[in-house]
Amino acid sequence: MELIKQNIVGVLGLIALCVAIPLSHGAPQNVINVVGISALIIYAWQGRNTFFLYLELIVLLGTLLQIAEVSPVITWTALTLSFFVTALRLLQNSAYRNFATILGFTGLAGLVFGYATLNPIGYAIGGVCSACYSIILFRQGIKSGLLFALLNVIYGALAIYVIFK
Repeated sequence: MELIKQNIVGVLGLIALCVAIPLSHGAPQNVINVVGISALIIYAWQGRNTFFLYLELIVLLGTLLQIAEVSPVITWTALTLSFFVTALRLLQNSAYRNFATILGFTGLAGLVFGYATLNPIGYAIGGVCSACYSIILFRQGIKSGLLFALLNVIYGALAIYVIFK
């Protein structure tokens, strides 16, 4: 119970996103997704999990661009620029210059590709690689890695299901 209390914002964000999965596309699903992603942004910020703070900010950007039905060229450009700015920003810190971060960046690139093209393969790669990166972070003592691993396993599995459906 104590673990849930410490991570309530992240747990609520995860629950919101899971509630939104079966909803039909439209305003209720959009609002729940934005609220859930926003909660995960706050959770990553509170836990000083910089990588997932940036990742969730990019996911929020991708979600808002989809909701607004922005042209694919603008979406692709905005998300690609966000990816490179994030990579450059994170790599300024030597703690991110390791193999695990390559896995994290692969996950982020997959998510960017998925959002930019609405391709489930990108979402699947993003989910699986981000889940693996999250587990590595958790094993290194970053507690928020567990919640992000669960989130990415759910969304990665859902994307894989869509591919093979």
